[in-house]
Amino acid sequence: MPRRASYRILERPDGQFDIAVTLAGGGTHFREGLSTPAEVQTALAMLRDLMTACGAVLVEAETLSLAAE
Repeated sequence: MPRRASYRILERPDGQFDIAVTLAGGGTHFREGLSTPAEVQTALAMLRDLMTACGAVLVEAETLSLAAE
């Protein structure tokens, strides 16, 4: 079974973006300070390529509902 990692895109109050990636083992890693949505997509494309090379699948994490936040 392939490994799995999930990601979330976080918009910061300063207008920049972070990507939070949670690995199947539970560790979370961040790519911080991306300036534009295009920069976010470029970073995600590189991450997908890297995960594929490692035999893993990258999926977008489900977001929490407003009631749960």
